[in-house]
Amino acid sequence: MKSHWDGKVRLIRSPQRLGLMRARMLGAENASGQVIVFLDSHCEVNVDWLPPLVEPIASSHGDTVTIPIIDIIQPDTFKYVSSPMVKGGFNWGLHYKWDNIPRSLLRKPEDFVRPIASPTMAGGLFAIQKDTFFQLGGYDPGMDIWGGENLELSFKIWMCLPQGRLVIVPCSRVGHVFRGRRPYGSPDGTDTMLKNSLRVAHVWMDEYKVEGNYSL
Repeated sequence: MKSHWDGKVRLIRSPQRLGLMRARMLGAENASGQVIVFLDSHCEVNVDWLPPLVEPIASSHGDTVTIPIIDIIQPDTFKYVSSPMVKGGFNWGLHYKWDNIPRSLLRKPEDFVRPIASPTMAGGLFAIQKDTFFQLGGYDPGMDIWGGENLELSFKIWMCLPQGRLVIVPCSRVGHVFRGRRPYGSPDGTDTMLKNSLRVAHVWMDEYKVEGNYSL
C-alpha cells in the first residue's frame, strides 16, 4: 500500500468479526467522498467502469442508486465472460434472482446504453451517495453475517426516497467471481440467510408476508 497507493488507500481493520453488513457500515462511516462504491473483494473492474456509474447519481441529486452489469469470472480459471443485460428480482422465499429485461424496453440502440430500472440489486456491487446511504439508515444492524441485506436496501431505496430509483448501468461493467457455494457461516450454526430474510419480511412486506412457525 505504501509503495503504490500511499495516501490514497486506507486499510481499516475491525478487532472482531462483524459480518458483511456491519463491516460495510464501518467502511461507509470512514469514507470521505460524496459517493460510496461497494465492491466485493472477489471483483475485477473493467475499463472506464466508474464514470457511467456515478453520472446518474449526480444528475438525480442523490436519489438514484446504480449497479454495473455484473460480468462472470470463472472461479476455477478466472476466465472473464461477458454477461447479458438482466435485472434483479426475488421470489417468495426472498431469495434474489435474475430476471430478463422486457423486450419493450430494448427496442432502440440507445436503449442498450440507457440506465434500466431494477426492482432489486444483487448487493455486492453498487454505488450510492453517502448522504443518501445514511439517510436510509444504512444496513439493518440487526442482520448477521450475510444474506437478505440486498433486498432490504433495495426496498428502502424505492420506498423511502422521494425520487428513489435503483438502476442498472449498461456502460459500466465489473467482473465478479461466482463461487459454487456460499462461503459464509455463522459461529453458532444459525442460518443467517433465513434469519435476515425474516427480518426483511416482518419490516417491509406488510400484508404480503405469510406467518409461519419461525422466530427472529
